[in-house]
Amino acid sequence: MRINWEDQSLNDLREILKYVDSLYGIKRAEAVFSEIHDTVNLLLAFPLMGKEFVKDPVTSASYHTLPSKLHQIVYYIENETINIVAVWNNRRDIRRLKRRLRRT
Repeated sequence: MRINWEDQSLNDLREILKYVDSLYGIKRAEAVFSEIHDTVNLLLAFPLMGKEFVKDPVTSASYHTLPSKLHQIVYYIENETINIVAVWNNRRDIRRLKRRLRRT
């Protein structure tokens, strides 16, 4: 298995880290990055540990979520690749995430 960060998920991660850095400083941003990174790396050993979140009606891709403290890692598995599609803050409206996944 390997991890593939899709462009949108990298943008999500950058925005989260920029926001945390602006409010709490670089040390806290580094801690958030480590939390997210460690959670994603767990998927290499246990790719199906996340909860099924939504199924794409067109492609039949099954998106899963895996919590990482204040964030959700959203991914799907294709062949031997775990594709990270979003990093979502738990305080944001989950309906927006579902709409975004249906457009991709």
